[in-house]
Amino acid sequence: MFCPHKNSYLQLVCSMNPRVINKAVDKAMRRRLSLRTERPPAQRLESMQPSLFAPLVDITRARLGFGRIGLRIVNRDLHSPDQLTQLQALHSILDQVQISENAIFLIDLQIIYRLIDLMRHRNPIVREKICLILTTLASYFQGRQRIMTRPVAIENLMWLIMRDRKEIRYAAAYTLRTLTRDRCACEMIMENYKIVENLLKMIKNEHKGIILLHLKTLCNLSEWDPTRALKANAFQIMLTLFDDEDPKIVAGAMDHMTQICKHDVGKILADEYDLTFVLRPFLVSPHIEVIISAVGLMNYTTITTRSKWRAKEVCNELTKRLVNLCQSPNMPLLQIRAMQVLINLCDCPDIRHHMKCYWEKDVKNIRIRTLEQWDGTSETTSYGLETGHNYRTMCIEKVETIKNDEGDNAEVVNVHSYIRRVQHVQDHLIKAINWKSYKN
Repeated sequence: MFCPHKNSYLQLVCSMNPRVINKAVDKAMRRRLSLRTERPPAQRLESMQPSLFAPLVDITRARLGFGRIGLRIVNRDLHSPDQLTQLQALHSILDQVQISENAIFLIDLQIIYRLIDLMRHRNPIVREKICLILTTLASYFQGRQRIMTRPVAIENLMWLIMRDRKEIRYAAAYTLRTLTRDRCACEMIMENYKIVENLLKMIKNEHKGIILLHLKTLCNLSEWDPTRALKANAFQIMLTLFDDEDPKIVAGAMDHMTQICKHDVGKILADEYDLTFVLRPFLVSPHIEVIISAVGLMNYTTITTRSKWRAKEVCNELTKRLVNLCQSPNMPLLQIRAMQVLINLCDCPDIRHHMKCYWEKDVKNIRIRTLEQWDGTSETTSYGLETGHNYRTMCIEKVETIKNDEGDNAEVVNVHSYIRRVQHVQDHLIKAINWKSYKN
């Protein structure tokens, strides 16, 4: 079917008026209202709703339809002297890159280099649209490869993040976060002189949504190299974000702190600030994403001998809460993290004896999901931050994805591997509880 209000045509010329076809089909199906032919047009593409509008111009209408010829024409129109033509071309490209075939074709046409040249355009609509297009193209390996061949793209993104209006700052932050998901790209991004320092500076006084994107970007960069963040006092800044009202920001700060505490200096700071005791109230938080992040951070704050002896002071309360968190078969990542904390604590003889006396039976009875019960949708979603199961229509962020600390295949996406790792951690915990010193 042909829709005149969407930029998804595949032909440049149609021998017959497509509205006649639409009306004939609607009449045959006995439809009284058609979303394709009625005015005003309904169900527009999401990318057709700009946050910055041009005066007296409807830029949501494409100038022409697209095949491969049309994409070449639109690519040339990016540098048109006519501002309206340029806006139409940008908006049309934003719709076309949603289709993977067209996105790869546009990447081969070197469109990324044209977009990078326009990133500091005087028109704010152009700057926002370019960031949105680059975000989509950066989700492809070929797109990231082309973007990272131009280091000026990272400089332009930082310029937009620090100096532009909030809509464009959000779009630029989203683009940077998408780029940092690739470890190879992180290595090249970290070559920028003050990218970590500037992001930490922007976190202090920024809108909530932008802060969350910056936290995810910093988490990805610190996973590659936590030294830069430690030198920029990221530990103290993240500690202040623990008191934020937004649970998303608290969880993001904890995730970033987790990457920092993987470093030896981060472990020393965690002991000095008594981070294990700071995290205790978050274990009973009403927000599940905060609990998951707090337990994940506790995996690294309970490694040192000093932290284990400090945890011994609240052994009853802490072990009881962690064992209760292990009884969550619907959230396998929470199970893994809680059991790993208990494994760390079992290095202390007194805590190990306490676990042996009171919690060994409960640990052996931890229920783990079976393959029949697994649907692959245990991850926290953006819609109300609840556990979503309709993964076809809901945006599921990778909050609960198990990640290895090192290796090429960092993310475990195989269900069998996921369940097998939960079982392995449970066996390891039982072995740690029953472990006896060679002196005995």
